Amino acid sequence: MNDSGVLFFILMTGLAATMTLVYVPLRFFLTATARSRRLKLLQRIRRLRDELGQPLDP
Repeated sequence: MNDSGVLFFILMTGLAATMTLVYVPLRFFLTATARSRRLKLLQRIRRLRDELGQPLDP
């Protein structure tokens, strides 16, 4: 019984470590790409706003 408890603990620890090694880099990547997309969108909005603020050349 004692050996199965140790084996279960090692298995759960291994699964948790594997999930962490997958989740953490994936979360950083998704956060970075979302911020990049948001920044590009904000820059596009600012550019359009500046263009709309300029008078039209006849």
